[in-house]
Amino acid sequence: MKTVVAKTKNVLAAFDAYQILNDAAQSGTPAIGMFTGVAGLGKTTAGSWLFVQADGVLVRCMMSDTLGTFLERLAQELGLDQRQRKADMLRYIVHELSITGKPLFIDECDYIAERKDVLETIRDIYDLANVPIILIGYNQLPKKVKRLEQLYSRISQHVEFRPADMDDIITMASEMVTDTVIEQDLLAELLQASAGNFRRIHTGLSAIEAFARSNEMQRISAQHWGDLPFFPSVK
Repeated sequence: MKTVVAKTKNVLAAFDAYQILNDAAQSGTPAIGMFTGVAGLGKTTAGSWLFVQADGVLVRCMMSDTLGTFLERLAQELGLDQRQRKADMLRYIVHELSITGKPLFIDECDYIAERKDVLETIRDIYDLANVPIILIGYNQLPKKVKRLEQLYSRISQHVEFRPADMDDIITMASEMVTDTVIEQDLLAELLQASAGNFRRIHTGLSAIEAFARSNEMQRISAQHWGDLPFFPSVK
């Protein structure tokens, strides 16, 4: 399979939201965005793809994060090679973002959403650097962030990632599968079995392609696939 990000509805919505945020940052209007949804819907994939397209900065939050560790990791992403005081790291981060104009993508935000000091600092970074910031997390993230009105009021774009539909899975098969054509009846079965979870769809497409390749099949349908499992069994 090709290592590409398929242009599904979620990915296109995220791209459109980023474009609006980028324009907003340049005009001085609120430019913080939020990508949310349950696991497996492609939030991190979309964020990582956009981060590359926009030549941005991506930092992943961790469960053990404090304000210090969050700032340290973000400063390292921007090129700081030694640990300094929190105030110094914050000044460095703001300076680098300001002069480069790089957008900031923060993944797994749920880990820091209960930490008011981290959220307040993200607001400070946004206010001082004036670059788009995209917060990525699960469904409860908006509710958690809303507790800090000063940050929540700066959010102007919110993309709620949805499960895949038939158009999405056709797009994924067309853009990612290289060695065979997967018929729509088999794609429909995979969509149902995956419940629209993009991560599981990716696993299923890979399994189908591998089966077709090993059997030298240029096209594969539900009849060819039969009762084979789309996903590894758990014993």
